[in-house]
Amino acid sequence: MKKVLEINVDDQNSGGVFSIVRNVIENNDTGIKIDIAAIERFENPENIDYLKKYNCEVYYVGYEGSKWKKQIKVYKNLKIFLEGHKYDAVHIHADTANKLLVSGLAAKHAGVPNVILHSHSSGVEGNGRIKTLVHKICRLRLKDIGTKFVACSQLAAGWMYPNIPGKNICYVKNGVPLTKFIFDGSIRKLWRTKLGFKDEEVVICHVGRLMAPKNHEFLIEITKYLKTNGIPVKLLVIGEGYKEHDLKAYTAKIGLENEVLFFGTSNKVNELLMASDIFCLPSFFEGLPIVGIEAQATGLPVIYSDKVTPEAKILDNVEYLSIKKEDISKWAEHIIELTRNSERNVKSNILVRKAGFDITDTVKAFTNLYI
Repeated sequence: MKKVLEINVDDQNSGGVFSIVRNVIENNDTGIKIDIAAIERFENPENIDYLKKYNCEVYYVGYEGSKWKKQIKVYKNLKIFLEGHKYDAVHIHADTANKLLVSGLAAKHAGVPNVILHSHSSGVEGNGRIKTLVHKICRLRLKDIGTKFVACSQLAAGWMYPNIPGKNICYVKNGVPLTKFIFDGSIRKLWRTKLGFKDEEVVICHVGRLMAPKNHEFLIEITKYLKTNGIPVKLLVIGEGYKEHDLKAYTAKIGLENEVLFFGTSNKVNELLMASDIFCLPSFFEGLPIVGIEAQATGLPVIYSDKVTPEAKILDNVEYLSIKKEDISKWAEHIIELTRNSERNVKSNILVRKAGFDITDTVKAFTNLYI
C-alpha cells in the first residue's frame, strides 16, 4: 500500500487547507493511505477521531516553546518521525516558503523519495516585512528540495516559485463536494427564519478566519453605508479568530450590533450560503478562496477584492472591486445591483462542476501527485 503524509495541516479555525485535505481523505477510493503531520495542535479532538474512520492517523510534530526555536524543533521532530515511519511521499502545504523549506529539508534528509511542495497563498499577514524577507530568501532554495511543485493559482505560484519554470509547476484546483452546495429553497427559508432575517433584508455573507488579511472592517463599513442609505441589511460573518473581540467592539461602537451577526465556525456553511443573498471577500490577498467557489456553487453572486486571483471567477455574476476606502460606496452599489438581479438555481452548481472544481477532480489531482 502506498503511504502519503500531508504536512502542516490542522483544524485551527477550520481553515481552507484542512477543508481541502479532509475532503480528499473523505473521497479517497484509490487505496492510498493518507496520514497527517500537524505542526499546530488540533483544536477539536473529534476531528482526529473522525479522520481515523477513513484510516487516517494524525501525528503532532510541532513545538510550543520559543518561536525562535520552533523551526529547528519542527525540522528535528519531523525528520525523526519520517525516519521511523516510511512514507512514499510527503505533501507539504504552506503559505510561506520557510515552512515548505523546513519540512522539505526534514523529508529529504529522512530519505523520502517524493517531496511535494504546495503553495496556498499569495502574501503574508500585516506589514510582515521580516516574514516577507525570510520568505523571499527561503523560496530561492525550494528548487533544490522539492520533486514536485504545486500551487492553487497563478498568484500563489508567483509568490512561492519565482525561480521555477512555469512548465514545472502543477496547478491543483481547490475542489469541494458540490452536491452539498446545490441550492435548496426550503433550506434557505428555514435558516432565514431561524436567524431572524426578513424577506426584504439583503444578507451579505462572509466566511473566513477573523484575522487581518480578511479585511472584515471593510465589510462592516459597507454594512454601515447601506444602513445609512436606508437599505435593510444584515452581515453574516462565519468564522473565528484572534480579531473577534476587536471586531465585535468596533461593531458595537458604530451601532451595528443588530446588523452584524458573528456566527462562529460551522459545519453548515453550505446551508448558510443558501440563506444569504451575496458573498463578499474583501481580502488583502488570497491563494484561491474555496469559500468563493462554494458560494458560486449555491448560485450566490460574489464580489471579490481586486487582490484575489482571476481564477476564482467561474460564473458571470462575480465581480472584482478595489478595497480602497473611497470604494466602499461602489461595493454597496454593486451589492444592491447584484442582489436585485440574482436568480438561484441548480445551473450554477453544474457550471462550477464543468469548470473542474468538484472534489473528485481534486482527489484525482492529488493522487496523480503521489504516483
